[in-house]
Amino acid sequence: MTDITLLLAFIFCIYVLVNRNTGAVVGLIVFSMIIWPEFLRVPIGPIAFSIPRLAALLLLMRLLIKGKHRKIKKNSIDVMVVVLWLWVIFATIIADSVISYTTQMIGWGLDTVLMYFIARMSFQNENDVKAFYGWLAITAIIMCILGVIETTTSSSPYMGLIQFREWQWINKPNSYRLGLLRAKASTSVHIYFGMFMMMTAGMIWSIRKYVENNFRYKITLLSAFIAALTSMSSGPWLACSFIIIFSFFEKRTKYIKPIFISFVMFAIFLEIASNRHFYNLIDYVALNSGTAWYRTRLLEIAVNNLNEYWLFGIGSNMPHHWAQQLDGRLHIDIVNHFLMIGLYGGLPAMLMYIAIHVKTFKRAISARRIHSDDKNKSLLYGLLATILALDISSMSVSLFGPPLLLSYLLIGITVALSENNFNMNNIKEKKHVR
Repeated sequence: MTDITLLLAFIFCIYVLVNRNTGAVVGLIVFSMIIWPEFLRVPIGPIAFSIPRLAALLLLMRLLIKGKHRKIKKNSIDVMVVVLWLWVIFATIIADSVISYTTQMIGWGLDTVLMYFIARMSFQNENDVKAFYGWLAITAIIMCILGVIETTTSSSPYMGLIQFREWQWINKPNSYRLGLLRAKASTSVHIYFGMFMMMTAGMIWSIRKYVENNFRYKITLLSAFIAALTSMSSGPWLACSFIIIFSFFEKRTKYIKPIFISFVMFAIFLEIASNRHFYNLIDYVALNSGTAWYRTRLLEIAVNNLNEYWLFGIGSNMPHHWAQQLDGRLHIDIVNHFLMIGLYGGLPAMLMYIAIHVKTFKRAISARRIHSDDKNKSLLYGLLATILALDISSMSVSLFGPPLLLSYLLIGITVALSENNFNMNNIKEKKHVR
């Protein structure tokens, strides 16, 4: 598979070099994350490059050569993205991790930093957003077709490729829910596919006011949501539901705070009145109450064992002894991305990760208040809704591979457009003057 991966990488990299619109190039990188397994890589010296990693590195070099980094205003989010990566590496070394795990953490951070900064420097005007949408549309339609075929026929062109994956965790047989196979397409786990397509759907919804053909747009958006649903996973399903719910509040933002306060008060009431914690209610809304119970119990065990990882994480020594505290199983599966970040680098890493998202929200909300253009305001609102849906669903899944890369790309785009949306207002005025 290395030869085929190398050929595809060559084709994608040529596109990165020849296409002048960087928004389109970022869209192609999103497409490359999911159209070919990210775990199939090209070894170049001591480093194994996935196609999106190689394409993103090439784009970053192109942006730096053109001086795009000088056109962005440096902010605390940029700093924290880099510091988070460096801290995780430092914590991994301090925790006396094995070399292979340390290398893995270096690669994890490299991918996230790359995706964030290519997004920060690539989106400067309305044309970048429109070109980005084109590749999102292609991704949504193709993955919808493949997802539906896989979930209904239990067959996929990607099934035979899993044998070429170099890393191994736990072999999991194909899983069915409601009589349908849980589609995973090119990813390793079905929930990763669902999370990736959920974020893709959210970004497509965000761009709706920049799309001219309304009928094609509706087909594209529906395709993205259907692709996410074929994963048959509660996390992506709930996240998609939240995006739809959030869409009703775009023109009613004044109701968001009262509803949030009411929700908090209701949670406190349930905590006092019930013999179970309020968060155990998730068991009743998940597709599988058994796995939902596992997720809520995992949080309790993580809090009880905070002393084991609070400062530098746990390094390469996964806390499998937690499994005995949970239900007596042999291994622990960390299905919470916030907790996983904590295990990577302790509470400092977790707090930095949360701060990145909080500051992204603050910057985007401030930008919406300053600028009056409806398209810009709608774009930022949609991106924030997608990030919030991601954060809520991340309580039930750790992000690896394509969804991890796309999550940092999503943050980078939001930060970039929060800073540069005035350019999108001016571009049409310049054309009109000409």
